[in-house]
Formats: sequence, C-alpha cells, structure tokens
Amino acid sequence: MELMYLLLLGAAILILVSLFLAGLYVALQKKNEDEEQTPQIHHSGVYRLRRSPREALIAVKPSEKDLQDHLATQAMPARESQALIDLWRDQTEANLRIIEEADIKEIRTFQYEIPANQTEALKAFPVGTYVTRDQLGAHAELIPPFHLGCKAVLTPRNAWEGGEWKPLLPASEGRYHVPDWRNLVS
Repeated sequence: MELMYLLLLGAAILILVSLFLAGLYVALQKKNEDEEQTPQIHHSGVYRLRRSPREALIAVKPSEKDLQDHLATQAMPARESQALIDLWRDQTEANLRIIEEADIKEIRTFQYEIPANQTEALKAFPVGTYVTRDQLGAHAELIPPFHLGCKAVLTPRNAWEGGEWKPLLPASEGRYHVPDWRNLVS
C-alpha cells in the first residue's frame, strides 16, 4: 500500500514538473516573438511607424511614359532612350530600398553621393550635403534620380559620424531647388 502511495505521489510530481516546464517553454517562446517585433512606439514615445515614400515619389517624379514621350522628341537612338529609362527605374528603386532599409535600422540622415559629371545636381546638392528622413518623407522630389542619366544615390549616415556636413535647406517658401528631370547628363 505504501508502495502504491509512493508511485502515485511520484506520478503526480512528474505531471506537475512536466506542466511547469511546458508552461515555461510557452512563456519563453511568447517572449521571443514579442522581442522580434519592432515596436510602433519608440522608447521616447515618438511614433515611429514610417511609410515608404514610394507613393509620394510616384506623384512628383515623371512616369516611364513621360520619360518615353520626352525622349521621343530628342534625336537619339531607341536603344539609348531605353537605357536612360532603365537607369531611371533602377536608380529610383535602389534609392527607395536604401531609405526603407535605413528606416529599419533607425538611421535618420542621408548624404548625397553624386558623380562629378552631374553638374546640375551638384549645384543643388553640393558635396557633403545631407538630408533628413523627415525631409525625404515630406518632399519626395529630393530622392534621386534628379534628371535623365542621373546616378546619384543616397547614403545612410548617422549624425555622430565625423566629416563635413551641410544641411539641405529650402530655396524659398519651403520649396527645394531640384534639377529639371528633362536635363540629360552628358
């Protein structure tokens, strides 16, 4: 009888320990899932849900049809026109991806990297010019490419990194000077 009592007691303890371990496992899995999700409200209380600037960019930049129509008026072979349209699309997508990846990493400033042969873009955005994520969100026209043949890219840069910084300021009434997209890089 005493043996039966010890066996029942052992089985009960085994069941309780198993239930405790199962509960602990579930609790730890739930905690890991919660940690992996990016919170929508930053520790400082700032709402940090960022929208991709894709829709805003579509509204302010020319469409592929606009590019085709403009290039049809130029005396250039169809292959060169298509190469310019492809470059425009590729550069736009590359810069959007850079912004979206920086949003995930919480980088809020970007530097313009503009090739030396793009003089119009360099006038508007001199070497060392930076732009904030808020500016890009409110003014999608500041996202490269700026004109046909443009190879300018945004480079994420943290504010505490060294080097010469020049803030991008509006030219007048909150508007920024951006090169005309119809200009062709020579």
